[in-house]
Amino acid sequence: MVRGICKLCLQDKDLQDSHLMPRSLYKKARGSGSKGNQDPHILTVRGRRPTSHQITDHVLCRDCEGRFSKNGEDYVMPLVTRQDGQFPLLEKLKKIPPRLSGKDFSAYSVSETPDIDRAKLACFALSVFWRASVHKWEQAGGELVSIDLGKKYNEEIRKYLMDETPIPRNAAMSVAVCSDVESQVSFYMPSENRKVKDRAVGFGARGLFFMLRMSNTNAPWQKRLSMINNSEGWISVWNCLERGVWKLGDGT
Repeated sequence: MVRGICKLCLQDKDLQDSHLMPRSLYKKARGSGSKGNQDPHILTVRGRRPTSHQITDHVLCRDCEGRFSKNGEDYVMPLVTRQDGQFPLLEKLKKIPPRLSGKDFSAYSVSETPDIDRAKLACFALSVFWRASVHKWEQAGGELVSIDLGKKYNEEIRKYLMDETPIPRNAAMSVAVCSDVESQVSFYMPSENRKVKDRAVGFGARGLFFMLRMSNTNAPWQKRLSMINNSEGWISVWNCLERGVWKLGDGT
């Protein structure tokens, strides 16, 4: 056991071997066969590769690990694509008429989907972004996973995750449910968008794509399409691979 300062509650405690991305994502991504390499495939800047390595470090105490599980992870993980290929959240949305739709997208507000817990989706996503910003996580080959939200926003998110304050008012977050199989069977670590230099950060989790931008100069469209700080609470469905709006940064 490692003793140290928990980065969430800031108390001197026994630190757990914390995951950057949920442990269950690795389990869901493992192959179901009986022969050959069944390790999950991780998407990085160098392409897709199988690995048994899980990105962990001694960052959080047991109480704060439990806080993240209760407030977001335990709700979100059953919604992502399962090992058998079923995608519960997408299947649920397909049965509901969207508020908005176009040639290649659908969008759902709180009105159509009141039973989708946006608070837990937000807590899950912001906890992952925060973890990647307050600590440098090492991959198997020594590459580091890290983003930089800045000290101000790191602290604002920390207080939110501790239930001390609401979601930071300068945060805008788009949430997409991906209709393409490539995104549904992949997950990748938080990174900066290398395609559009707008200081956005994003990550994918087996069919769920989260994009966050924290700024006092968020564009109107970013605010309109946000799931947080927006009474409509938008969740969209589109082909994440075809849209190609995201390019992994060097930190994944």
